[in-house]
Amino acid sequence: MGVKLFLIRHGQTNSNVEGKYQGSLDTELTEFGIKQAYLAKNYLKNVNFKNIYSSPMKRTLRTAQILSEGTNLQIKILEGLKELNFGLWEGLKFEEINARYFHDYQNWLKDPYNNPPTGGESFGSLINRAKKEINNILDENTEGSSIAVITHGGVILALLVDWLQIPPQCWRSLIQRQGAINIVVIDKDFPYISAINYTGHINPYYDENEDLVIEKYSKITSTEIPKTI
Repeated sequence: MGVKLFLIRHGQTNSNVEGKYQGSLDTELTEFGIKQAYLAKNYLKNVNFKNIYSSPMKRTLRTAQILSEGTNLQIKILEGLKELNFGLWEGLKFEEINARYFHDYQNWLKDPYNNPPTGGESFGSLINRAKKEINNILDENTEGSSIAVITHGGVILALLVDWLQIPPQCWRSLIQRQGAINIVVIDKDFPYISAINYTGHINPYYDENEDLVIEKYSKITSTEIPKTI
């Protein structure tokens, strides 16, 4: 049945709470982020993982360490699983980026493939390196294996966009919450996606605060140049 990938976004960080772009900034998990990781571990306790892979960033490594507790598995760190490099936008909030780099930001929101963040990495480049790293993982594991891949929202989004062949103008249609679990079986190079952005292990009931990022994106997408912050 191919190789089953559990693509897990790291738990919450202070930058997530503050609504700031992290990218290559090496941020730590909050206490709630650590709790999210333990909840993911409990939800997946019946899965017999063959390998656990992680981005080298602190927030993903801590999440991976929690998932590996009680197993004999060594975390395999892969550079290709790092988050998108947001360049000059890192450490800034949505509104700050839109004010300081309005044209770059609006062009990126419309087409991140051809319009990278100011001084950063294009979405197309992220897709290519994420796919390459996933293919390396698939080559290392035999059919029927279950694999945990702890990475970032941008990396997971890039893979899903590519697998689902989502057009450039709709790339933001997919959301990845902190601690979310995505389940994909790759069989004969074809992706069977059975779960996207699952967070029922964290909140058994719907919490509208989890979708505040949608409101932020909706407000920030504009043709009107904001006042400089």
